[in-house]
Amino acid sequence: MTRTVRLNLLNLFLLIVLMLALTINIFEGFSIYLIMILPIIMLIIGIYVLIQILKNKILTKKYINK
Repeated sequence: MTRTVRLNLLNLFLLIVLMLALTINIFEGFSIYLIMILPIIMLIIGIYVLIQILKNKILTKKYINK
């Protein structure tokens, strides 16, 4: 399993936790911190994965064109 797949699975897990925190008060007082911090973490992971995929595609194109 590649790093980007693992990070995407982590992002999916964080999304599920965020939805639980928004809909059900399962985390009690910790929910407000999850609601504020999880989207930021998910955005950072998503941008990192996007950069890695674009780097890989650019390197692949350069290798094929030579």
